[in-house]
Amino acid sequence: MADENLAQVVLRCMAVLAKSSSALASNISRSLPRFIVQGGLNSRTAAVAAECLAFVLKLLSQDAIITTLYSLGNVLSASTGVDGLSNPLPFHDSSMSTHQSTGPYDRPSTGSAISLALSDSEETSVVYGIVVQAIVGIASSCKDDKITALAISMLIQKFGRVNLSVDAKILAETAILGVHCGSSELRSLLKLYSYLSHNALIQHNSLMLAAVLNARNYLSRGIKKGSPLYEIYLVHLLDAVIRKGDARETENSHVADVDLAAKEITQLLEPLAILVSLNASSTVELQDSQAMLSMQRDAWFNIVVHGFSPMSPLGKKHLTELKILAQYSHPLVAEERADQVESDIELNTVLRRGMNPNHMAEQKRQLTEFLPSCEADIRGLSYTEVVFLSAANLVAHLQARAGDPTKTRLYFLDPKLRSGAMGSCMNAIAISAVDVYLSKTLAGHDQIFSTPYVAQQLATFFAGCCHRISRVQHVSIACTDRIISQIPSALCQKSSLFALLELLTIMWTSCLEAETDQYESKSIYSSSRGNVSVELSDDYEFRRFTLVEFHKRAKGWVGRVMDVAPLDVKGLLQTYLSEYDDEGVYGHVSLGRSFALEMGSAIVSTDQRLGAIDDRQRGLNINTASDFIAQYTTRQEYRYADAVSEDDREWLGSNVPARRTDLRLEQRAEDAMALLRHLESRTLQRVPVSIAELRDALKRAASLLCRADRDHGAIVHHLVGIPFTVFTKQSIKLGISLWMGVIKENPRMESRLLCEIAASWENTIRKKLGLFNERFQHLDPFYVKEEFAPTDKDTLMKRQQLAHNLTAPHFRLLQFLSSHFNATRLCNPYVERAYHRLMRITLSAMKHTTSQPLAREVHFHVVLLGLRILRHSTSLDTGASWRLKDQILSAGLVWFYRPPSWSFGSNKIQMRAEVKLLADVAAALQTVAAVGTKPTPSLVSLQSKQDLLLLLLGNEQTRLAVWLLPFGADQERKHHFLSGGHDTAPAEAALSALLRTAWGESPALAVQLTTRFQSPRLASDVRWQVLNSPEKVLGEPDALHVLLGTSMPTDVSFQLKYLLYWAPVNPITAVTYFLPAYGNHPFIIQYAMRALESHSVDVTFFYVPQIVQTLRYDVLGYVKRYIIETAKFSQLFAHQIIWNMKANAFKDEDSQVPDPVKPTLDKVMEALINSFSGADKSFYEREFTFFNEVTDISGKLRPFIKRPKPEKKQKIEEELRKIQVEVGIYLPSNPDGVVVGIDRKSGKPLQSHAKAPYMATFRIRKEKGDMEAFEKEVSEVSQNGTISKETTYEVWQSAIFKVGDDCRQDVLALQMIAAFRGIFNSVGLDVYVFPYRVTATAPGCGVIDVLPNSISRDMLGREAVNGLYDYFVSKYGGEDSLRFQEARGNFVKSMAAYSVISYLLQFKDRHNGNIMIDDAGHILHIDFGFCFDIAPGGVRFERAPFKLTAEMVAVMGGSTSAQPYRWFEELCVKSFLAVRPYVEALSHLVIVMLDSGLPCFKPQTIQHFKERFVPQKTERDAADFMRGLVDKSYRSYSTKGYDQFQLLTNGIPY
Repeated sequence: MADENLAQVVLRCMAVLAKSSSALASNISRSLPRFIVQGGLNSRTAAVAAECLAFVLKLLSQDAIITTLYSLGNVLSASTGVDGLSNPLPFHDSSMSTHQSTGPYDRPSTGSAISLALSDSEETSVVYGIVVQAIVGIASSCKDDKITALAISMLIQKFGRVNLSVDAKILAETAILGVHCGSSELRSLLKLYSYLSHNALIQHNSLMLAAVLNARNYLSRGIKKGSPLYEIYLVHLLDAVIRKGDARETENSHVADVDLAAKEITQLLEPLAILVSLNASSTVELQDSQAMLSMQRDAWFNIVVHGFSPMSPLGKKHLTELKILAQYSHPLVAEERADQVESDIELNTVLRRGMNPNHMAEQKRQLTEFLPSCEADIRGLSYTEVVFLSAANLVAHLQARAGDPTKTRLYFLDPKLRSGAMGSCMNAIAISAVDVYLSKTLAGHDQIFSTPYVAQQLATFFAGCCHRISRVQHVSIACTDRIISQIPSALCQKSSLFALLELLTIMWTSCLEAETDQYESKSIYSSSRGNVSVELSDDYEFRRFTLVEFHKRAKGWVGRVMDVAPLDVKGLLQTYLSEYDDEGVYGHVSLGRSFALEMGSAIVSTDQRLGAIDDRQRGLNINTASDFIAQYTTRQEYRYADAVSEDDREWLGSNVPARRTDLRLEQRAEDAMALLRHLESRTLQRVPVSIAELRDALKRAASLLCRADRDHGAIVHHLVGIPFTVFTKQSIKLGISLWMGVIKENPRMESRLLCEIAASWENTIRKKLGLFNERFQHLDPFYVKEEFAPTDKDTLMKRQQLAHNLTAPHFRLLQFLSSHFNATRLCNPYVERAYHRLMRITLSAMKHTTSQPLAREVHFHVVLLGLRILRHSTSLDTGASWRLKDQILSAGLVWFYRPPSWSFGSNKIQMRAEVKLLADVAAALQTVAAVGTKPTPSLVSLQSKQDLLLLLLGNEQTRLAVWLLPFGADQERKHHFLSGGHDTAPAEAALSALLRTAWGESPALAVQLTTRFQSPRLASDVRWQVLNSPEKVLGEPDALHVLLGTSMPTDVSFQLKYLLYWAPVNPITAVTYFLPAYGNHPFIIQYAMRALESHSVDVTFFYVPQIVQTLRYDVLGYVKRYIIETAKFSQLFAHQIIWNMKANAFKDEDSQVPDPVKPTLDKVMEALINSFSGADKSFYEREFTFFNEVTDISGKLRPFIKRPKPEKKQKIEEELRKIQVEVGIYLPSNPDGVVVGIDRKSGKPLQSHAKAPYMATFRIRKEKGDMEAFEKEVSEVSQNGTISKETTYEVWQSAIFKVGDDCRQDVLALQMIAAFRGIFNSVGLDVYVFPYRVTATAPGCGVIDVLPNSISRDMLGREAVNGLYDYFVSKYGGEDSLRFQEARGNFVKSMAAYSVISYLLQFKDRHNGNIMIDDAGHILHIDFGFCFDIAPGGVRFERAPFKLTAEMVAVMGGSTSAQPYRWFEELCVKSFLAVRPYVEALSHLVIVMLDSGLPCFKPQTIQHFKERFVPQKTERDAADFMRGLVDKSYRSYSTKGYDQFQLLTNGIPY
């Protein structure tokens, strides 16, 4: 063609003209194919022609497109060239046949209407190539999957019909279509490529090999990771590598087959490398699914089996491709088995390929050549081990050459690679990889081996130095030493040095958490600043050892680098110190920052001048800290330079006169005031203000005050007021640092600042903020809503954090005030007066502080500050000193107005601080003991008041010491501040003498003395005071128990009238006042009624079983009235009352023996139902109709009892399908959720000889009401935001509908467990229980919630699990695995709680069928048919206090000295100590039920129950008693004997 450009323009014009007429378009569509075939076009013009033809065809019908494709395709069939294949491809009739009869695409192949008469074979090939190009162009332009499939099918069928060059063209063009085709078409293409490549290798056809390789490469470049074709192609390539050449397992292996397989693998490496490299960033690796990772590992194993190694010719030839693949490959250990005890190296079949002596010898030779130091170890390895190590060596070597030597450390997660010959070889491989990397780096030829990249690798090795696996640490340390010794500049980079410092902080924090959250072991720590993350063991001793070693080595590494680059390293350390996070547990306190300061101050060994200082002066610890801090300060100054300093004036000279500078300062002061006013306005309106914004604004204001030469009262007001307005720990800490800076820089501002601080402090008292927030009270657990739910650690942590945030601002302020008072003593009388006023106002308000246990520290810091002021003040006369000391003593005694409380949470540092603080307060009190002790005519002696406070301080210190150190003397020897001589109980005479003082101070204080000291005389004296002056204790519910006791006293008469005004007791105590023991006295009955009505129905709902029982004694009808009145407010309460009354109407399970209370229950039930309004009545009928339908299934199932299980299941499902789910209905065992659906196929018959219980699953919708209430509380306390809307969530809940068994005893047992849960939560104790719901609905009938995701220990035994430890290992991994350690922690926490509860409630029949393990590792107890004073068969086989077997101890570390077991012991002791104060409330739950007829009750049940709490013992003795029970349970033989008995009689394994 003469002019190609003109031809292309004409073709495009024809395409445009085709849009004007369909007839013209039809003609053009017939002309263009002929032009393409016969026009003698070049490839570029042919592409334009094909594009124009496709454009025209899209204007026509799809039939025209298909016809054109067939016409062009038939051109390729017109004649067969000399190079054509005589036979079609072997899979034409199978995989591609689907495309030959696809309806509209089915056309007869009768030859083309376009003739092609060419004799020259080369010219023919060109034309045929253009035809192929045109077909692909048309299909690509149409973007229709079916057209693409047709084109691919057509071209594959033409393969081998012309010659090799045309075939190569077909391969290249079909690859273009393959990028966008369907999955089946791509698989066909890939199958074709494999077939052709294999034949080409055999026939040595280099042209075909190149064509196939180019086609594969094109696919690799075109298919992207988001495409559905990506995984298909990747799997095909990996699978092809894996399947190549399974080397024969005989010595007479066909070497040719092995060589052929190796050659086939080489054909796959380049496409695989391109695919992976183009679809993976530097942080995204090959693929993260386990199946894909397994294929990746097997591919590398097969590559090594077939002769690829770093030294082999194949390895060297294809180094580039292998290096790319290695760069994006995971380590060759199975991650899903990395935590298992056994490795899978021996299980992998690919590793066994080619297993014969010759091949084994060759593999060992090659590995020895690379690792000569491991020759002896390699000699004893098996074939699979050698192949694995060779593969690991190849990948590690390639990764190092690609710039990443760090992945080798991950191999040591496999237990087989941590020790022995394999471990030694793997260690050598890791070191060798680092050496390869260092050699590349030192060569300096590649940017990715420059120092910044080396620093990133070094940071990764630093993280490995802190890993939970010790072998990973050792390898990482060795590699780090090599890098730093050869490239010290790698540690002069921010990425590596900051990572090192952050890891020090992380490790210090992780060890600190053994103190701050004692029984919780966080396993993963990360730092965004250092860009590092580490996994740590739950063994805190190992953590501490790791920290010490890492700290020691870090000093060596940094010191080594500082010797060569001291200024650069110190500059980086200053940068690190200047960037801080204020949100840490201890603010700016961190080991990384301390280390940076220490190293920045060190004298480097290469400093000749400083190093020449006389050794005799070295003892003075001379260092460069002053220079380091000076440079750091200079850097900080220019970050916040605003005002012009005096030095600035010298620099500016005469150009800036002083007056002009003063004007600028004045203008800046005005600007600062405007900014501060705006900022304070925003904070007052609760508009969120970041701490960074506060910091910037307040720092500018402080800098002005530091240089001010006159009084800027407005700025001072805002500088103090804004932090107080925000009033968080961060804002107050920021304020204190700025206030202190202003005072030290400009002393004349001291008085003004201190007055503003005092005024703002007083404002917090008026506004009831922080410590003085009375709304955030610590309530008795029996005054709050109890729940049947698993322990929620997150909620407890939020509550603990809330209490900390509440008191932290005042705590920080007290630290400031105390320090400043000591610093300014005898300086300024006006400052002293300000302190006096501040203390008078504060001490007067101490009666209104929060009762949260975590407020104890702040409370006594106020007292301690007052004592210091009293001791050191010079302006107080005798009267003023007396009044101040009296206020201080009263403030200290206020804490003891409340019942004794433990700490909250597991923060041992907090507890130590509290114990130490109490000792400091007692010591400070002794220093002012003489003040006010001598009476005067106008002033009484304060001696007895002081003695009382000292006594109570000692008692509190002793109690907290027991909580802090539950193991007694062994632990106390380590803490000298605990020895205060308070273990000896005070004499009764001394207590009685102090009682008068306590009563005079506050009757509440006197009442609480009886809870702290076990003294009959004291109790009698307190009761005498209450008996004679009841009007003084009307606000104290606890005083009522002192007055009345457990039955109506004979000496109480006129005092009862005061019950009309007495503060209400908790609901369960109020219920006991209906018992006959109190004689149905009208005043007591009325008080009980008023007390019940004072509590929310959410609280009293929990006590429905006890309320129903009191109907037995309801002579005056008060209980009936309470039930009917309360039912008007809560239909759920009414329904539960009805079900419970039905369950208690008969004494037997078959409703044959009526209970004496039945007539009363019937009347109340009738009155209750009749009281329902229209809507309530409708709800009642819907609910009870639904529940009756569900329970009636048991009756319909009875005829099928002896039928096979499938028939019974079918019957249940049939009945479940008939039940309609009405609006608002719920399960009796789940009143807090609404049934929205039923799993109609979930019906499951349960074993029973005569009854027909079954299980079904329901869809329950619940509201997050409790969490919203918590958020509301947080919002109210912090005054910092609005309440979010209530949300709902849905869960599947299985329930058992039981018939023929009395469930009421289970109801009581689980109610008690829920009460224990509430007690544990009230002290923030980190234990776990799950009181699931059981509701008795009729005699012998009930609904039982099924524990989710749990299995009985019995079922584990039937599944051939040898023991609990083996189960934990099989389910969670080896002991080193994070999942095992987390599950073990859960086991310990639940084991401790259930052990104490089992002892107190005397749970028996604790065989393995009644013990469950959930998915998280918690142990759970079920089936409480034997508790309190009964045992199976009446014989007490189980004589141990609770079940503690060897297999349980094995899970908890295997020995009594292991950390998990010691945690278990401590938690048992703490759980026991936590519940002891509530023995009366817990016994009330049981007392009311004694007449219910439950078999677990005997005449001495309550007496025995209370005795198990050992109320006569002190806290220390009780702790020792509980430890003795733990030891006794572990050493008991009766537990194993009972398990053996159950195995023999019931077949329950153990």
